[in-house]
Amino acid sequence: METSLEQDDRLAAATREAVTLLEQGAPAKASAILEAALAEAQGDTTAWTVLARAYQRQSNFAAMVRSAVMARKASPEDARAQALELEALVLLGDIPTARQRVVELSEGTDTAAERLDALAQTATQIADYELAASLLLRACEARPAHPRYRFNLAAAQVALGDFRQAEENLRAVLKAEPLDGDARYNLSTLRTQTPEQNNLGDLARVLPRMQGRRDAFAAHFACAKELEDLGRHPESWQALERGNALRRQAMQYRVQADAETMRQIAACSAESGEGGAGHKDAAPIFVVGMPRSGTTLVDRIFASHPDVASVGEVNDLALAIMEETGPVGSKRELIEKSHRGPAHAIGANYAQRMHWRVPDAPRTVDKTPLNFLYLGLIARALPKATIVSVERDPMDIAFAVHKTLFRMGYPFAYSLDDIGDYLIAKHRLMAHWHELLGDRIHHVRYEDLVQDQEGESRRLLEAAGLEWDERVLAFHEARSPSATASAAQVRQPIHNRSVGAWRRHEAHFEGLFDKLSRAGVIQ
Repeated sequence: METSLEQDDRLAAATREAVTLLEQGAPAKASAILEAALAEAQGDTTAWTVLARAYQRQSNFAAMVRSAVMARKASPEDARAQALELEALVLLGDIPTARQRVVELSEGTDTAAERLDALAQTATQIADYELAASLLLRACEARPAHPRYRFNLAAAQVALGDFRQAEENLRAVLKAEPLDGDARYNLSTLRTQTPEQNNLGDLARVLPRMQGRRDAFAAHFACAKELEDLGRHPESWQALERGNALRRQAMQYRVQADAETMRQIAACSAESGEGGAGHKDAAPIFVVGMPRSGTTLVDRIFASHPDVASVGEVNDLALAIMEETGPVGSKRELIEKSHRGPAHAIGANYAQRMHWRVPDAPRTVDKTPLNFLYLGLIARALPKATIVSVERDPMDIAFAVHKTLFRMGYPFAYSLDDIGDYLIAKHRLMAHWHELLGDRIHHVRYEDLVQDQEGESRRLLEAAGLEWDERVLAFHEARSPSATASAAQVRQPIHNRSVGAWRRHEAHFEGLFDKLSRAGVIQ
């Protein structure tokens, strides 16, 4: 009979082999080896952690959760094992359990500030900004002088609409770290700056000292925003171009890769079979479009209806597709497999994720802009879904995108050439979806919405099968969180001040205008 020591040695050897297989890109082999070893030996945290990572690579998030739970049980006080379990729950979409675990882990009286900050990041990932803010308040009470905790607290307060407290915390960050470019940008975006009250003097003093810092571009974006608020548009453009150039230099991005992905999606969706009947027990609302096109505005209108809850910008649809499609070796393979994949399973997976996020809501609205990539899959997997495409003058989109510093995603934003190529690729894909899906897509123009708020709002609700409710006209009064780049703007009444804003810098946009005109994006 084999001794426990021999079993431990075999498990350690299997774990080492599994790690090697993961490094070689063979997660299925890694999980098979570890599963066999763990069936014969009492597992340890390391083995279960490696197994969890192997399942993550295969997009098997349910198995990842099971393995992560075992890793945590093997070492209950191990912070890394606890973090792995939270990560797995978020990927699976089990928001209630993730929230419960965050609360449980934060209840210890001796919880360190660093731990509270880490737990707050999970709370942010599940869009529970009130929980995140409460954890970060505790972290700041324990470590009042720690600038990063105050920065993260300010971010949660912005999402909750508490701009006054957010400003106080950002100023505290800058008192401790005057060269923090991210804090300077966030401070500048909290409100419209005025000649009497702005931060341009501070920015002018610190910018020369920020050369060579990785976040210097953020301070230039802050300058551009404040100068624009003051109507100093030529100076604003100069600061914006400096910020964009620095940001673009720090990235490895080829817009041609995104354009090719969109071409492949169109080709695969045109050739795909039915994939079986979709999931008919859910009727989510998808709001898609380019960033800064007005998707947040439309989302807030829907979310002000008593029968609708917004989940904001989430990656649940992409994760549902990955989970039900199974392991792939490349983006192209994922596109091909997903369009042949089980439509009902994808739809049911997504519906379960929405139920986990907002269990009591009759309808949900998902305003992830880039879900326009998946419209064919949405139509098959969720036949009762409402699809709303938000459109706006491409030149205003280009300007709005180019002057926004995005924390995640949208790497095309920092070059007008890249923005142009991306807009052209998106235009071609949307033309394909229009041909394929026709009236399944409800189109709304931003310019029409700000000109005729009630009329367009009525048409939006009608498209989603919702009864008219006057409360949607007061969307800016809603207290629900918003964590998008438009978090401050959507708490203001509707206005048309952004229509035609690109013309303030018309000379700099001539090349882009010509490119988009030749491609038919501008008629």
